[in-house]
Amino acid sequence: MTHRRGAGRRLITPCSPVRSHHITDDDRPALTVAASLHLPELQPYIGEPFLQTLHTLVALQRNAPVSTQDATKPRYTLADIAGALPGLPKDFLARLPDILRLEPATWVGSSGTTEEGIWWRELDRELRKYREATDLEQYVRTTSRLITEMAGELPVPAQTAPAPFPVPAPGSYVDEGLIADLEAKDTALRVDKLVALACELNTNHAAENPYACQMLLRAILDHVPPAFGQSAFQGVVASFPWGRTDKAYVKKLAEFRNSADDVLHRQISTQPSRIDMHDLPPRAYVNALLQGVLVNLPGIPQPQGSQ
Repeated sequence: MTHRRGAGRRLITPCSPVRSHHITDDDRPALTVAASLHLPELQPYIGEPFLQTLHTLVALQRNAPVSTQDATKPRYTLADIAGALPGLPKDFLARLPDILRLEPATWVGSSGTTEEGIWWRELDRELRKYREATDLEQYVRTTSRLITEMAGELPVPAQTAPAPFPVPAPGSYVDEGLIADLEAKDTALRVDKLVALACELNTNHAAENPYACQMLLRAILDHVPPAFGQSAFQGVVASFPWGRTDKAYVKKLAEFRNSADDVLHRQISTQPSRIDMHDLPPRAYVNALLQGVLVNLPGIPQPQGSQ
């Protein structure tokens, strides 16, 4: 939450760095976006509109032109956000400058008003760190991780207890480097949906959401056949010249479709569902398939007469 005292204002959230704050009786609290997790009635008025705004800003930052002459960061205004998200509640839009100034995801960068009185704020690359925060829980988890990292960069006080032995974090389900290579590939086919599906699959795998993982992986299998010149996944398995190991992997992925059909189409009944994270195929199978997509994506045709 935030606390206002006189003309000053400071931010206190569950993710705040190690720092003490004295709260007095005349402090007035204002809820942050994270409060929507505990107060569901706030979600349609604060939480969900903020997530929509955040991902709009991520898209604006990624699509902003890069200038080698101008060191100034690109900016956005309330009009940019309202134009991209015409359904935002008016009350939320009116409070948005304060929300963006106080939320950890958007407090980086300068802001101000033009001579005409138009509010603006800079688009900072830090926004990209939130592109996989597809719901409030992921947003709070990402914020906690980033602020914890910031706290870890502070000087270590003397006579502290030795740090615990670090436990390496598990790797993502779809290789992050492979996703980056797909996103950077110059190809005649659009890979934005494939990249988004892979990112969302990683997010849901980290959150251990088995149904979402099954549906997203099934969507990937149905999405990639045109990259191999095929209309269906069975054609990918049968026609592409896979190596022996990768051939075995994609055959297993074809068999996985039965499990995904179970998740997608089995109707409610008196029997409990037994689907869990162990029903997903090994990550090596999926990475082998997407590596095949990367290698096989058609290049951009050259204009006639070009060298």
